[in-house]
Formats: sequence, structure tokens, C-alpha cells
Amino acid sequence: MIGQMRNRIGLYTPSEAPDALGGTVTTWTFQTSLWAGIRPKALTERLENGRLSVTQSYLVAIRYRPRFPERARLMWKGRMLRVVAASDPDARGERLHLICEEEAQ
Repeated sequence: MIGQMRNRIGLYTPSEAPDALGGTVTTWTFQTSLWAGIRPKALTERLENGRLSVTQSYLVAIRYRPRFPERARLMWKGRMLRVVAASDPDARGERLHLICEEEAQ
């Protein structure tokens, strides 16, 4: 497990503040750096508004963190990954598997 976690990633969580129009503005705040094992999971294509949209998803493995944020982003090699789901694969509290989608920047 440890030998597979070769990638350094940044964990970001959202902070929301009111804007002048009564809505909210979300900013992403850096929390910590983590070691992770990252591998491509799937590449999906779909039509959105008459254009082809391609989404790359990844399976990211990190050491277990209690109270992992419900909404989170990961920065990896200049790519922003949105965490879609987090699970403890064997319920032993050793690692978390995160399913992430790459966001266009």
C-alpha cells in the first residue's frame, strides 16, 4: 500500500461568503498535502448542448482520515479533481478510496 502512494496532492475544502447580490461565493482553501496512489478509472463521453463532453475519472487511495470533508477538491500535477465519493474499502480504517472527476479549468 505505501509503495503505491507516490503522488503528492493538495486537499482543498470550500469556504462560502455572501456576495453583494444576496448569493454566495465559493472559494477553495488549501488544507494539507497528502500522499496518494492515483490511477485512471474511466473515460466517459456525452453530448452536452450539442457538443461532445469528455470526463476523466480517477480512483485515488489515501491514508484513512476521520471526518473526510463532504465536499473536497484535490490538486494533482496542475489538475483539479472533484471528489465524488469517499469510502473505506475494507472498514479497517487504514485507507480511503476516493472516486474523483477531473474538472476543466
